Amino acid sequence: MQKNNKFSTILNNLPEIIILVVKNDTIIDSFGQIKEKFNNSKLYEHFSKVTYNKLLLLKSKNIDNLTIYWNNKDYEVSYFDDTYYFKDVTKYRNLYLELKKSLRDLRSKKEELHAVFDLAGNGISILNEEGTFLYANKFFQTMMEYSMEELYNESCISLSSPEYAQPSKSAVQRAIEEGIVERFRKICVTKSGKKINASMSLSYIKSTNEIVMITSDITSDVKYQEDLKRRINKEVENRTKQYEIMCHQSRLASMGEMIESIAHQWRQPLNNLGVIVQGLKHLNNSEDFDFNLLNEMETEMIEKINYMSETIDDFSNFFKISKEKKNFNILNSVKDTIKLIDVQLKNENIKINVNIEEGVNLELYSLENEFRQALLNIIQNALDVLILRKQFNSFINIDIIQNGSFIELSIGDNGGGICMKNIEQIFEPYVTTKKQGNGIGLYMSKVIIEHNMKGNLTVQNNQIGAVFTISLKSKDEN
Repeated sequence: MQKNNKFSTILNNLPEIIILVVKNDTIIDSFGQIKEKFNNSKLYEHFSKVTYNKLLLLKSKNIDNLTIYWNNKDYEVSYFDDTYYFKDVTKYRNLYLELKKSLRDLRSKKEELHAVFDLAGNGISILNEEGTFLYANKFFQTMMEYSMEELYNESCISLSSPEYAQPSKSAVQRAIEEGIVERFRKICVTKSGKKINASMSLSYIKSTNEIVMITSDITSDVKYQEDLKRRINKEVENRTKQYEIMCHQSRLASMGEMIESIAHQWRQPLNNLGVIVQGLKHLNNSEDFDFNLLNEMETEMIEKINYMSETIDDFSNFFKISKEKKNFNILNSVKDTIKLIDVQLKNENIKINVNIEEGVNLELYSLENEFRQALLNIIQNALDVLILRKQFNSFINIDIIQNGSFIELSIGDNGGGICMKNIEQIFEPYVTTKKQGNGIGLYMSKVIIEHNMKGNLTVQNNQIGAVFTISLKSKDEN
């Protein structure tokens, strides 16, 4: 009796288990943590008609297993030797339902992801560590002209143009080692043999040992860039030719002005030589031949000829074309430039003043001849304006100052300035305010200073005239 009581106690304390012993549909004994009174009651009194019929089917072995809902819980029921065993599987059932729901959600997400992949505007594929395709979206399949079944036998290496096979293999390995490879460019070959330019980004997923690859067809972009490059090269070629033509025109214009300057420079010494020649004629007819006077006349003739020769040398050096940078003193270049038109300035009673700020670093490392060309264009422009407007007490001031690491030359005149509607266009080619001007000089000065010498050239009006400012980097002292 004590043994049976002990056994009953164990059965009554079994968790999640209810045991019903049934004889002739009467419950003669019950065990488990239950609140209902089962003993000596009928089995059908405790279950619905549907559940009761299922229990009878289980008893008759017409069904192998049974799960019922009873007293707000799920039970898994088995039957053996007049005894029903009810196991509470509610929490497992809930877990199963949750897992089932999660599986449905995962399938739904997978379908959504596939839909997104297939609607993507780029090729998306998944590779194994050897670069073989595990998956590819519709875009990639269409782009490469392969079905998914065919792609299973291909890799990102086999679909590459031969010269890109090894780089593609290296890109896959680098993605595994570094985690990501962005914008790897190569040429792919489609199933029909068509070559396309592609840009690829690869990302390694360590948890699955797979590589996600996004492929963009950039064939049209590459073609556009190549066409654009050809158009740019053609435009550069045309502009270079135009620039060379303008340089030639500028040089011809400058030569014309220089020939006029040479004429001014030579006029006086030629007149003097003419007077001396006439004096020689009179000296030859004289009864008393004066050898001292002859020597003086010879010396003066040689001086005039040397002066004219130096003038030719000055203009010849000025027109030498040199793109070689060298060290030069900016003040000396200013003086050499003024020297070329000094006679014209004097003939027109135009004073030219050079003012230097104390402490200015006058040393430059740049293109001296081009600098003098630009400076001469600006001074000549001021000279022409002053002659045209017949300004009283005409002058041109050249102020040289230091502005930080830059040296600035301001070339100003008292010619009344530039008409405001033209001042912004004054450096454009073929724009001029002169009746006989060609509109090249100031444009070429702008190109020389800003493009060739990496400086800056600006213009503005003040109360009495125009001021052109050249800004150039001083030579470093260290």
